[in-house]
Parts: sequence; C-alpha cells; structure tokens
Amino acid sequence: MMSPLRSDTTFLVLLVVVLLAALAITSMQVPGPPALAAPAPRPTPTATVTPEPGWWNSITFATPSLPALPAVPHVQLGNGEGRRGLGNGPVSFDVLTCPTATARIASITRDGVWWLIDGSAGVDSFWYWKMELSPDGSGWTVLYRSESPVTNGRLMEFNTTTVPSGQYQLRLTVVKKDGNYPQPCTVIVSL
Repeated sequence: MMSPLRSDTTFLVLLVVVLLAALAITSMQVPGPPALAAPAPRPTPTATVTPEPGWWNSITFATPSLPALPAVPHVQLGNGEGRRGLGNGPVSFDVLTCPTATARIASITRDGVWWLIDGSAGVDSFWYWKMELSPDGSGWTVLYRSESPVTNGRLMEFNTTTVPSGQYQLRLTVVKKDGNYPQPCTVIVSL
C-alpha cells in the first residue's frame, strides 16, 4: 500500500509534467508553406562613353549680330534754354481760388528746368498738405505731400521736364487732423 504523501507527490509530479507538455505544445508554431520571394535584380554594368580629347574644337558657334542702335541725343540741362526757349526768373500765373493766407501759392520762379514754388501751408489742427497738378482741373496728380507746415517758405521744387508743354492747374490743399480742409489754393500756369 502506498502512503498518502507519496501518492500526492506522484500526482503533483504528473500534473507538472502534463502542464509542461501542454505548454510546449501550445508554444510550438507549425511552419506554414514557404513564402515565394522574388529574386532581387542584379545590377548590370552599362557602357560609359568616354569623350575624345579636343571634341569641342570641331563645334562651331554662330555669333548673332545686333542691329545698329540709334544715336543717343545730346541733352543739355541746367540753363533752361534747351527747354522751350525759356530762361530763369519769375513764372507768371493766374489765381483761380486762394481764399486764405495760411494756404497759398505766393510765387513760382524758374531755375533752369525747375520751378521753385513758394508760399504757406498751415492751418489750426494741421495734419498735412499736398501739392497737385492737373491739365484740366480734374484727375489731379499728387506732386508732393508733407506733414510739416510751411510759413512763407519753399513748398516744393518741380522738374518741368516731367510733363509736356501746355497749361496746367496747380493746387495746394492743407488738411486738418479731422480730415477736413479749407478751400484749396488753385492757380493756372503755363509751361
């Protein structure tokens, strides 16, 4: 007869063996069918063309010829005589409107091709002033703008070669900080 301790030990050993066998069976992987892999392409050598020395000597290049350029005109600046036969001195103008003394064009003087425009540009609560030019009183072009007031001084210098000959209106507008402005000073002058 077997002792109870021995039968329990045998049972435990048997149980451990069965568990190990079950564990071994479940951890085993059954190999699948072999995967078919595409063979990797092998590089093939390619022929390299080696140029012959001096190959560029046989190539001819055509050099295009440019057409003759027109002669550059001779321009003479500074004396005013080359511009419509006018010399230096005061330029006459007619005042269309110039209601205030603080926004006015006082004089225009020619110095060669330049007009030196003097006057005043300032009002209470001053923001900026601008000088504009128009051939017919519409479509004004801003010539100059400044945020510094001027009192009986140089407003601007204008190069008269930048516009064709003719009669023009020159307008001085002084703007207040609130965007309002008194009636501009407008004069008519001829080039």
